[in-house]
Amino acid sequence: MSRKPAKHFVLDPCLTELAYRCAEGGCPRDRTCCVGLSVEVSRREVRAIDSLMDEVARLVPAVREDDGYQNLFIDDDPDLLIDAGDDGACPFLYRTRRHALCSIHTIALQTGRSVAAFKPAACRHWPVLLVPSGSAIRVTVQPAALAIGCVAPRHELPGRPTVLEAYRDEIAEMCGAAALPKAMRSVAKPRARRLSAR
Repeated sequence: MSRKPAKHFVLDPCLTELAYRCAEGGCPRDRTCCVGLSVEVSRREVRAIDSLMDEVARLVPAVREDDGYQNLFIDDDPDLLIDAGDDGACPFLYRTRRHALCSIHTIALQTGRSVAAFKPAACRHWPVLLVPSGSAIRVTVQPAALAIGCVAPRHELPGRPTVLEAYRDEIAEMCGAAALPKAMRSVAKPRARRLSAR
């Protein structure tokens, strides 16, 4: 029985050159990754989201249809995509006067549930991106993150963590702890952190 060779992950230098910021209270109303990007979800993630639909509909009434809910997913075998609306916005996005927020994230925080148990991995890992690069996989930052304002050069955000520091646990989840620099491996474990409801 042959084993698949282990994937080799390469950390892009931008992970330490860029600092990460999460806007207090949620993304600015007009700048969010929840508009204009495709989000791939697993069938397990769809089932988890489906279990929240009654609560989601209270925040985003537009998801209701007749006596049920709209089909918010597009089959993209083997997984699915979240079906963005005509404006390119995620159907789970809702806006307050000042912020753009994720209804799934908000519900998990408000009810004491684990965000990771309900929010798709692609959303939780934003702005980290895995890109095939020859025989390796490059761990980098989504290009749109700079324009949206999630990241900026470190000198522009003094005191903020680098993307690698802020997302070490997510990178370990996606790539394995061995992908991290040795100094970060022993601390790469699930940690309790309350992110804004983005």
